[in-house]
Amino acid sequence: MNLEIIIIYINIFFFIYMFVYAIIFFFNTFLASLTLDDFFIRKDHMSFSKLFNETNYIPISIIVPAYNEEITIIDTIDSLLNLDYPEYEICIINDGSKDNTAKVLIEHFKLKEIRRPIRKVVTCEASVSVYESNENKVRITLVNKKNGGKSDALNMGINISRFPLFLCIDADSILGKDSLRKVVEPFLEHYNTICSGGNVKVSNGVTFDNGKVVKVEMPRKLIAKFQFIEYLRVFLTSRVAFNRFNANLIVSGAFGLFDKQAVINVGGYTTKTIGEDMELIMKLHTYYHKNNKKYYIAYVPDAVCWTQVPESLRVLKNQRKRWHVGMGQSLKISKFMLFNPTYKTVGMLSYPYFLLFEYITPLIEILGLITILLSFIFKIINIQFFILYLLVYMGFNLIVTIVSVLLEKKMFKNTMTYSMFIKLLFFCILESFGYRQLCSLFRISAFFPTNKRKWGNMIRTENNKLQKPKLT
Repeated sequence: MNLEIIIIYINIFFFIYMFVYAIIFFFNTFLASLTLDDFFIRKDHMSFSKLFNETNYIPISIIVPAYNEEITIIDTIDSLLNLDYPEYEICIINDGSKDNTAKVLIEHFKLKEIRRPIRKVVTCEASVSVYESNENKVRITLVNKKNGGKSDALNMGINISRFPLFLCIDADSILGKDSLRKVVEPFLEHYNTICSGGNVKVSNGVTFDNGKVVKVEMPRKLIAKFQFIEYLRVFLTSRVAFNRFNANLIVSGAFGLFDKQAVINVGGYTTKTIGEDMELIMKLHTYYHKNNKKYYIAYVPDAVCWTQVPESLRVLKNQRKRWHVGMGQSLKISKFMLFNPTYKTVGMLSYPYFLLFEYITPLIEILGLITILLSFIFKIINIQFFILYLLVYMGFNLIVTIVSVLLEKKMFKNTMTYSMFIKLLFFCILESFGYRQLCSLFRISAFFPTNKRKWGNMIRTENNKLQKPKLT
């Protein structure tokens, strides 16, 4: 078989794969639109007495794992202190930071060292010291521990937490003032809710005042602009669609609320994987299906968390590689789910989707583009077909992205001005022609060996803050 025949066969496979992928993604987007419409109709008819009576709210422990976060950690904790929620605590887990994370926290919040026994209901590295402060209306606890990775830090947070629900949030993230009230709603509506995730948005370019969002603008850096759009597409399409079938495999580690006992039942976070967020959800699905227990994993699109994204290609590459390695590990560990009717929509729908149209997609996408280019060079296809195919292929990506921006505009009218909406539509075009292919190349690097327990190497910058006039 000569090279020309091989290229033709690869092209045929690529055409079929991308055609199926396009149909599935369009279906996801259409279903997400219907689901979001149902979501807001339902919210308009909620029982006021049940969801707005503070006596019904469940106390929450907010767990903030931190590793070298001295630049953003104070802003994050300040935002958490201003949340509109009746009862909660903040548990900061300093996972052996090499910078001044612990020092700035102790000084800023006037924390005092205490002696407190920690009952290990899930495995984690030993604590070095524990600090607390009761000066604020919300209790703040800081645990300094030996470095064990993010999963290990989250397990320590579970062990130190006091309340039946715990919320995971990254140390560079800012919660919306009402986000806690919104993300807890599934627990108030459904007795069998074990987890709910919120909508994660890009904070680069957003101005805050004591944790409150006062202005939303596009990020200055081009690479951050593309991620701003990418986050809209991810959190307003497939996650919303899978939510309809109780089949989500990922609840973002930046913003997830869990029933603590449910997580303890599955042994907490797995410390030997990178994608701790996806791995935990897979374990929860497995446990509840095997034990034939009813459960619900929810996604709440109007509960918002703002997080920083990379502004350099090197950091972006490391982040995407880490995410993809984590996905691969989780899929491999739970491979018994694939097309297994025991796991219902998870085994028959979401697992195959993540395997065939998320995990291996970068390989097929790049291979397909290379063979199309080779086909043109070897005159297997003519220039008209070559240009037409590229326009159709990238045009499909563009349409899905534009629909995501339109959904965002409909949902969050107060945070998206008309001029910002027009800018987003323009950058949607640029994002579809180059950035997405670059991310596919970064994700391909995940198929090579990596340090499996390494924290993400994210370079933090200070959040934009409202400039207040100086008193004279």
